[in-house]
Amino acid sequence: MKTSITGINIRLGGDVHSLPGREVGEVFDLSIPFKNRLGNGLLPDNLKGPDITVSNITVDMPFRLVETVPKLPVEVPYKSEVSFALKIKGPEGNYSGPLLIKFDTSSKDNIDLNIARIVLASGAKKADLEGSTFNMNIKKGQIFRRDIQLYKVLSFQQKVEAVEISAPFQIISTEPKAPFAIDKKDSYVMTIFIKCPEFSYAGDMEIVFR
Repeated sequence: MKTSITGINIRLGGDVHSLPGREVGEVFDLSIPFKNRLGNGLLPDNLKGPDITVSNITVDMPFRLVETVPKLPVEVPYKSEVSFALKIKGPEGNYSGPLLIKFDTSSKDNIDLNIARIVLASGAKKADLEGSTFNMNIKKGQIFRRDIQLYKVLSFQQKVEAVEISAPFQIISTEPKAPFAIDKKDSYVMTIFIKCPEFSYAGDMEIVFR
């Protein structure tokens, strides 16, 4: 009986992380480092990201999870790391293929944001922000940041009096602050600090420049 894992895929929410494959026995141990990076790089420096709770770990057939150390649920504070030791039973017969491991998280203080796209608008112009799809698990009412390229909707020497965002989001501040003008090359990049809602949201986000 031979089990050849071609690749290990670890799924957390909408993200998939990959580990290299390996040859394993009938029952094998797998150590997975798990770091809470939720919100890292998106939050202003003075704000703390969400703690998350790993509530369940599953492996897809034909594998079976035998044991998890530490036992679940496990709370992982923001930017801290926990190493999970998994004991996994392999298939009954010969197997060559991937191993999929799913991490489920839960927290009563967190919500899920699933943004399909960010739409930028100015007057009659509308454009999708490139690479704007993102998924995030975050504290209710948390402030996060997005860097926005403006060249698709704003023209050189154009002046912006105000920046608005579609509900249920709120703009807390922008860099540069309005009013401002697109009067040099680096004027086309704006950082927006956004307050997320108190509930989970899936859909588009629209940012309007007036």
